[in-house]
Amino acid sequence: MLQKRIKKLILHSSLGSEGGFLLIAALTLLSALILVGATAYILSSTDIKIGANFRNNQMVLQVAMAGAERGRESLRQSNATSGTTDSFSDELAARVGLNLALNDPLSTTDDVTIASGTMNSGQVSYVVYVTNDAPDSNGWLSTTDSNKRALITSIATGPDNSKAIVQTVVEVFPMVSSPAAIYTKGDMTGNGRSLTISGIDACNGGTNLNSAYAMGEWDPTGDPTTYGSPDGVPVEHGTTDLDIAGMIGQLKGSANVTLTQDVTTGQTTYGSETSFTTVYSNTSNPPNVNGLTLNNVTGWGILIVEGDLNLGGGFTWNGIILATGSVTLNGGGGPNAINIQGQLLSGTSTITDVTVNGSNTITYNSCYVKKATSQAPLNVLSWKQNF
Repeated sequence: MLQKRIKKLILHSSLGSEGGFLLIAALTLLSALILVGATAYILSSTDIKIGANFRNNQMVLQVAMAGAERGRESLRQSNATSGTTDSFSDELAARVGLNLALNDPLSTTDDVTIASGTMNSGQVSYVVYVTNDAPDSNGWLSTTDSNKRALITSIATGPDNSKAIVQTVVEVFPMVSSPAAIYTKGDMTGNGRSLTISGIDACNGGTNLNSAYAMGEWDPTGDPTTYGSPDGVPVEHGTTDLDIAGMIGQLKGSANVTLTQDVTTGQTTYGSETSFTTVYSNTSNPPNVNGLTLNNVTGWGILIVEGDLNLGGGFTWNGIILATGSVTLNGGGGPNAINIQGQLLSGTSTITDVTVNGSNTITYNSCYVKKATSQAPLNVLSWKQNF
């Protein structure tokens, strides 16, 4: 009996010890699971916050960049309608606030914004200011622009105090000034009494130019009529070498119309007197071995041709014509005459010539030249995110 009771006590003691061990093990496991879960929660919450902050920062940065582009276009439009399209002085003066001076847009300012608004369903707002650029000799807070450049500052704010600042320096399109109504790097031939070339500015009050300027020879036949400053006699063997290819390279990317073949039938119009446009053609893509031919075309703006250009009867252009190759004008009588109000510039080497035959009138017009170049996007010289 005694032995049985001892065995029971030993068995009971063993079972009690195991129960306590299992309880401790269970509690330890539970604690570990709680710790793992809490750690996972903390990590996931941190990742969510980091992700949200990254998303917000990227969102405001994208809006600030978009705001800078809107500001650039708004500045271009303002410049296009100003009295001095070759500088930003008018636009800077129009942005001063009640203190009648430009201020640092990153500090306290009452300047008038050049663009503003909200994006991403109202989550992000932006304001865009314009000031002079720092290297300007008059100072970056001056309203007098001496180097045709300006600083655009775009500030975007979003959720959780997210903020981004983008600053870009832009300049007026650097159209190289031509010394004459017609300019060629090669020779120029003017045939016929019905040809009139005038460098006298048809836009009243402008600076008069010479009639024609050739780096090669001027070879008139048939007694064409020329006017200009100082005496209207076309210049031959001139040394002024314009970067026509450079101008074309900067302008062609903003073309509104691309021509891939000749336009010789019907009556075609590009742009209007109130809406200038840019027309571009590359005669090597697709190949056009005879160059681009245009007849019965009326246009306002800039005509850009990489290759040779042939103009026929009924062609009228108001603005600028740029061609890398030779240019031939074959005007007829009456409605088949060729009329150009603006400037014609030709050539990238000394072998590209301008030949004018028949009834043609080419007249310098500074208003049309300014309106044409003001349609080109402002050049971006530098871009940075301000932290």
